[in-house]
Amino acid sequence: MPRIRRLLLLGHTHHDVGYTNSPRIIDGMHAQIVREVLRLAAADDAASPDPDRFRWTFEVARPVLNFLRSATDDEVRELRDRVADGTIAVTGGYLNMTQLPDLAEFEAAYRSLRPIRDAGIPVRTEQHGDVNGIAWGVADAMLDAGIDRLVMALNPDHGRAPLEQPSAFWWEAPSGRRVFTLLSTHYGFGEEWGIVDGDVELAEQRILEFVERLDARDDYPFDTGVVHAGNDNRWPTALFTRVVRHWNDRHPGRPMETATIDSALDVLAAQAPDDLPVLRGEWADWWSHGHGSTAREVAVYREARRFALSARAALRLAGERGEGEPALATVLGYRRGPVRVRDESELEQTFARVEEELLLFGEHTWGSWETYSKPHSHFSHSHWNAKAAFAYGAWDLARDLNVEALYRLAASGADPAPADGVLVANLSDEPRREAVEAEVDGSRRVTLVADLPPTSVAVLPVTEDEPTPRDGTTIEAGRFRATVDPARGGVVSLIDLASGRELVDPASPHGLGSVVTETVTAAGRSHAIFVNPKNFNPAFLGPELARSHAASRTTPQVTETDAYARIHWSSELDGQLTASHTLTLFRDLDDIDLAVSIAKPERFGPESIFVAFPFAVSDPEFLLETAGAVFAADSEQLPDTSKDWYSIQHAIGVRNSDGTTAVLWGTVDAPLVQLGGFHTGEWARSLDAPAGHINSWVMNNLHFTNFQARQEFTGTLHYRFRPAGAEGLRAAVAAYGAAMALPVQARSYTGPLGS
Repeated sequence: MPRIRRLLLLGHTHHDVGYTNSPRIIDGMHAQIVREVLRLAAADDAASPDPDRFRWTFEVARPVLNFLRSATDDEVRELRDRVADGTIAVTGGYLNMTQLPDLAEFEAAYRSLRPIRDAGIPVRTEQHGDVNGIAWGVADAMLDAGIDRLVMALNPDHGRAPLEQPSAFWWEAPSGRRVFTLLSTHYGFGEEWGIVDGDVELAEQRILEFVERLDARDDYPFDTGVVHAGNDNRWPTALFTRVVRHWNDRHPGRPMETATIDSALDVLAAQAPDDLPVLRGEWADWWSHGHGSTAREVAVYREARRFALSARAALRLAGERGEGEPALATVLGYRRGPVRVRDESELEQTFARVEEELLLFGEHTWGSWETYSKPHSHFSHSHWNAKAAFAYGAWDLARDLNVEALYRLAASGADPAPADGVLVANLSDEPRREAVEAEVDGSRRVTLVADLPPTSVAVLPVTEDEPTPRDGTTIEAGRFRATVDPARGGVVSLIDLASGRELVDPASPHGLGSVVTETVTAAGRSHAIFVNPKNFNPAFLGPELARSHAASRTTPQVTETDAYARIHWSSELDGQLTASHTLTLFRDLDDIDLAVSIAKPERFGPESIFVAFPFAVSDPEFLLETAGAVFAADSEQLPDTSKDWYSIQHAIGVRNSDGTTAVLWGTVDAPLVQLGGFHTGEWARSLDAPAGHINSWVMNNLHFTNFQARQEFTGTLHYRFRPAGAEGLRAAVAAYGAAMALPVQARSYTGPLGS
């Protein structure tokens, strides 16, 4: 007797903000899809019990939220009634998100569901399509938002699923609570199998093959199979109901019916056995390498997020201190203060716009379907212009909010007095002593050390110009001594004078802070990726890669002040890139700052750029900050999720097995890393990390569709790191990441300062 006795067919469209057309067009059209679904539901005169009744799931919440902004009372009532009678389901994921957003963004996304619930529409399930992963901390955020079920209709291109698709399991959140999770089939089978177009013969054949595979599996504990009837931005039709009628005519002993994702999960959850697998850890996304296809815009997005976080905190603190009279400018200037102060309503409207722009950039659709095959087309460029505009739009608005907030904070409190210098603000609940940079006089940048109690603001005097640099290869300040070898492109020795330990692996062929390129060898040109770029996937190991580090024959330059010692060196690779590097050791800080400026011309074809951090940590364990959690690479991941690379928030801790050595490392701009070495193209099932190396994967070009086909970059990347204690490292990683997400704010300032 067959094990699968019933089939549920899910009608939905996969929500891409772009891909098939410009985001400027697609985003608004999805709200119209809601109206079309209501029309189709009204046109379906089938009685409620009929298995081929038109039913629909809104895969993400944003279209419904946009619909509700303009819907009439009658339209809202109709949607609510259709949800109540099981015709329609609305899910709780704002969009199909990448691993770029932080916990605050996910929490904002879940808060945005309120208008749906206020309309009397329940939200019970989150459905995620296409993306290969989701941050571990999101599981707790989902549960806090009243959503305890997750569907991942995962696209297996460029990666692996953690279990065979379909499967179900309990995903255990960091808190220990659990989310019932359906790892579904790729939603795109709905079109590939002819379902959404009503090709009943093809659909029957493909679904029958699918059912036979389920029947043969001992690890699928349900008598019900779930089939998707959807694909990228498909305009809704009722054609898939023909498949139901045809199937039931041919296979009456194994009936099919339409369903929503809510009703489908009701069935599966009721059948879930007591021994359903429990998986705990990060769902590390294989697709996250795409974040490295647009290094500049990702950095802009991350700074916009910091501005927004700072602005909210500064405004809150200003209110607590008592609002004053901020110094207002008379020109709407980039380097000037605000010309007016916004009221609460204006502020909230602007913050809402920032949250929306950040979420639209953090969504998974990076470019058009032809970005890779036709990189010079107007469509490809227009599409990326629209996508990048989400990052720049958020940056413009959030930066402006932050400037106003800092001026209001400075003027708040009692007994304001004139001040002139660098305004610094600690907006956290912990005392902060850290290095800050600010632009003064409209041209030069100064580095200061701010020592601030919790939730405080001060104005520091502007330092004099840095003294004239001198030639040198070694600097010493505070607890560190660093030596740069220009031929190896970076720091070859970094001694922690407090312990006598060497922090740089002497076996590394390149120094710490060096820029490493990864290109395909002559032999590697025969790899299948050059036949079809889609062949960069686990079925094709490689291609063979060669690595080179940028180097220089010129002598580094050393600058010393009362606060720090700084060494600057340049490097280059002929025809590929030039770079400049600045390492700063502070006399009274344990943190070490590194800035790497890269100028790289546009190139097509597979390549990667790294900034290397070959820490001397043997037999390492890596603890990584993801949204809302810290996880141990490899041991706290779902099976077969990405081990070759990771997208983190800000911080990593690496420690050796005997607990004698540990390092905290943080990235400001570039979230991608490879751990323990270089792993591009290995498609490893476990992390091979013999050494404690952290390689910041700044950019890469290993894509086949919507990621950018070319690599170019001119900009500066910022990193910070320090030795740490091996005990309590997990908490230290979380704290280090939080500090980098909300750093001490600094800007040139003239105006009142309250106490």
